[in-house]
Amino acid sequence: MDWPSLKGALGRRLQHFGAATSGNVAIIFAVTLPILLGFAALAAEYGHGLVVQGRNQRIADMAAYSGALVYSATSSQAAMLAAGQRVAKVNGLNPASITMRLGPSPRSSSSQAVEARVDVQQPLYLAPILGVPATLGIVTTAYAQVGGASAACILALDGAKSGVTLSGGTSVTASNCAVSSNNTITVPCGTKITAKAVSYNSAAAPSQPCSGITASAITKVATADPFAGNAGVASANARIATVAAMTGPAGPGVPTVPAGTSIEFGWDQATTKSRATTIGCTASFASNTWTLTCPNGGTYNFGTLTLGGGINLNFNTTGSATTTYNFSGSITTSATVAFGPGKYNVVGNITTNGTTSFGAGTYKLGGSLIAGGGATTTFGAGTFEIAKGIVTGGGTTTSFGAGSFWIGANTTTCNGTGLFSICNTSTLTIPGPSVFKLAAGVSNTGGSTLYLGKDSTQNSFQIGAANTGDALSLGGGSKTYLSDALGTGNVFQLAGHLSAPSGGGSCLVISAAPQHDIKGNFNVAGAVIMGAGVYTIDGYYALGANGGGGSPCNGYTISVQAIGVTIVISGKATPGSGSCLNQAFCVAAGYSNITLTAPDSGDTAKFAVIGPISAANTKGATFAEGGTNGKISGVFYFPNGAISMTGGAGVSGGTSCLQLIGSSVTLAGGTTLASECAMGATGGGGKVTLVQ
Repeated sequence: MDWPSLKGALGRRLQHFGAATSGNVAIIFAVTLPILLGFAALAAEYGHGLVVQGRNQRIADMAAYSGALVYSATSSQAAMLAAGQRVAKVNGLNPASITMRLGPSPRSSSSQAVEARVDVQQPLYLAPILGVPATLGIVTTAYAQVGGASAACILALDGAKSGVTLSGGTSVTASNCAVSSNNTITVPCGTKITAKAVSYNSAAAPSQPCSGITASAITKVATADPFAGNAGVASANARIATVAAMTGPAGPGVPTVPAGTSIEFGWDQATTKSRATTIGCTASFASNTWTLTCPNGGTYNFGTLTLGGGINLNFNTTGSATTTYNFSGSITTSATVAFGPGKYNVVGNITTNGTTSFGAGTYKLGGSLIAGGGATTTFGAGTFEIAKGIVTGGGTTTSFGAGSFWIGANTTTCNGTGLFSICNTSTLTIPGPSVFKLAAGVSNTGGSTLYLGKDSTQNSFQIGAANTGDALSLGGGSKTYLSDALGTGNVFQLAGHLSAPSGGGSCLVISAAPQHDIKGNFNVAGAVIMGAGVYTIDGYYALGANGGGGSPCNGYTISVQAIGVTIVISGKATPGSGSCLNQAFCVAAGYSNITLTAPDSGDTAKFAVIGPISAANTKGATFAEGGTNGKISGVFYFPNGAISMTGGAGVSGGTSCLQLIGSSVTLAGGTTLASECAMGATGGGGKVTLVQ
């Protein structure tokens, strides 16, 4: 240190003092001691604060986990809070120091988590020497994820659409699962939603001016499509391309036979006997009945066969199945006629009147089989190739034995509609097991009854379209029974529309089959029993688009009964008018009490309806005009199409689970929607995990 030069004794003393260093340490120590003590106290008290923070973090962890367990079991936020406060009290904290909140999980915004927050003020005793506040705030937080957000059984996926919208006295009940929207939720006065949880993802909270939402939690969170990338959905959607490319079978050709001798079994006995001899057979006559006998195993060539008025005929009824009968013309019967077994090749038609029976065998017709008005016609079991269709007249009863049926198109319209392979205007029965290859579809006109494959589960159906585009055309009041198509190699294929569009009162029973391929629309106005299996429809599915509704069917009055069924819809076409306008799926016009239950196994297990999957196809689904008390068990999935309910319609899962997913969900006009799904939570089925 440099002191100024001083003279005299005082100067010398001051210089001596300034040069001395023995007391400096003591002075410095005295000056800095309070500061050192303050820092030491600060370190000690802040260190204790870290100890308290660690303890409180463990308490927060336990509280979050305990609260999550309780909420998972009870869905009660009050019980969740009480559980957290008990944990705080047991660990020596004031219960008021802990808060519990249900919200999005920090791990996944689509999941729910219980947040426990412990907030205490730790007193500081020595640190204030340095001017530090007298208390230290210690906050600890923990999150326990509740398996995921409550799984949505009613979900509006598209954030750009209207979300979930109610109006006009409607209600939604989902007591055990969530109602979710990726946009807004609108619940005006007079409407209500009752759900385990409600979630939305709009900027504004759900609109509920009269507090119409009852839920344990209302959360702002995005909800992912739970079936995006689902293998079963992808497989079902891929099948549509296969169905779209499907074609019906071609019709059989005309048999080639030599020219034969025409014969009339009439009152001119000499001529008839002479013609029979020319053919190689013998004929005898007694009591207005002709009997034709031909040696077994031969081939006999006829031209045209006719009968005189009031004449009966026994045509080689004791012959063998190896005998061949060629007809270069046609066969026309009347009165009572019986044909024996054998191989029949007929270039023209077989037209029956009166009572006609044919034995078992092989029948190849280049023309049509025509059952005339009032006729009773029976065929034994066999193989049937009929190039120009089957026509049954009014009041007829026609039946066949089981066999193989390959049938082409008629050349005259069926009741003025179209050219079908089978035109039934009365009663036609074909038992099974049988194989049906019908080039031009089936028309079962109003009031008629048709059985195909009766009393067997081992049938196969390949049915093409008539010139109308219909593979099955059903009139009002008709009854159509297609027996099951199970077993190896059997199929159910319609290369055209299934159409019963008007009149109502009809009954349609469709085969059970692993796969039902329908290249066209499914449009009916009467009762339908859909056999178990997957229905791939390359078009739309409409019930009552033009009126109709339930009717007696199989001993019960029903509208639609489909157990173990998945309906897959392309939406390639939609109805052009009425309440089903532009909808890929529609239930309307009095179709009450429909029952649709998804299968429990297979690629589409738990899926009841799968709508168009392509984002480019936004065709939707509607329940309208008194379609009440519908019960759908399974997933109703329209990821790109709107789902609407109007006009007092009602849909629920019954005692099972309905999961309704659309781009938007709209209820109006006194409709009701209910789901009793006990679905737990997404991403873990109720599992509780400490995540932060």
